[in-house]
Amino acid sequence: MIFDSKILTKDSVTVSVDAVIYYKVFDAMISVANVENAHHSTRLLAQTTLRNVLGTKRLSEILSERDVISSSMQVKL
Repeated sequence: MIFDSKILTKDSVTVSVDAVIYYKVFDAMISVANVENAHHSTRLLAQTTLRNVLGTKRLSEILSERDVISSSMQVKL
């Protein structure tokens, strides 16, 4: 899934972020029973998490710590 977001950084810079999220449904029955639209819900959760993670970082940190941000996103999601 690919999405584009405008995010405000810790140092008040608005950045445009393109993100790619790969996910796998492990239990289809639970997914269908508990979530009306799993794809949409996953996208919203990923966007919110990305905003929360990047909102705590300065632009220079975002540019230099992409691997750290990626790892942080994986842990949180």
